[in-house]
Amino acid sequence: MKIRTNNISMNYEVSGSGKWLTLIHGAGDNLEAWWNQVPVFSKYYQVLTYDVRGYGDTETPEEGYGIDILEQDLYELFRKLNIKESYLLGYSMGGRIALHLTLSHPEMVRAVIFANSGLVPVHWSIEEMEEMRKWRQQRVAAIKQSGSLKSIITDESVGLAFSPGWPDKNNEVIQRLKQIQLKNDPQAYLITSKAMVWGTPPPDVSQLKMPVLIIAGEHDIWSDIDSAKEAQRLIPGSKLVIMPTGHASAIERPMEFNKAVLDFLSELG
Repeated sequence: MKIRTNNISMNYEVSGSGKWLTLIHGAGDNLEAWWNQVPVFSKYYQVLTYDVRGYGDTETPEEGYGIDILEQDLYELFRKLNIKESYLLGYSMGGRIALHLTLSHPEMVRAVIFANSGLVPVHWSIEEMEEMRKWRQQRVAAIKQSGSLKSIITDESVGLAFSPGWPDKNNEVIQRLKQIQLKNDPQAYLITSKAMVWGTPPPDVSQLKMPVLIIAGEHDIWSDIDSAKEAQRLIPGSKLVIMPTGHASAIERPMEFNKAVLDFLSELG
């Protein structure tokens, strides 16, 4: 469904009934990446998924882009849909959006779940940050040259989101995720890359006062376990679940991931 809010057309879907549970996808994905979660979560909650600005079928203006804008998009979407309060589940970049909204509008958030979000960078050296910057520049250059996302969305690149050896045994899942990511607009990807949203230093997570669950992957090369443990230490009363996965825990181990989320939410009443 489409709705006009915060001066753009946003694409979203609603499933189920009950208390609101909002799922925020990661960079490179869109709302379809939650295919293992929506059918399960919607049995117990009213689930909102949406395409973050720059992805899927949500509009991507060339100006006014950053984590503050992405937070404002979600806030305005809540207001437009008359959502007074919701549980939040953010994956990777989506976790950063969830964090900013929670800190800015805590009255709208019942609890928040950060999945593979790397909220507290603890091991990134100057050299590693430079390597990441070069990697992103190479991806942007490849898209500009080819005019297509196919140049960067390959079996190998998608496979980096999973634990070693898992992609070879689950080719159908890899192909499904590739097709989802290829639905994004190449020009929108270039615009989002300029914003460097996921490179923004995160705010103080110790300010979070509501229930928090942190999900981390044992083999996650983008958001390591030490980062998750440090976030748990800093966030009062937060819980940590470590899964034997790579970055995309919700896709690699959907049953265990869903159980961790539902167990956490059920304890809140």
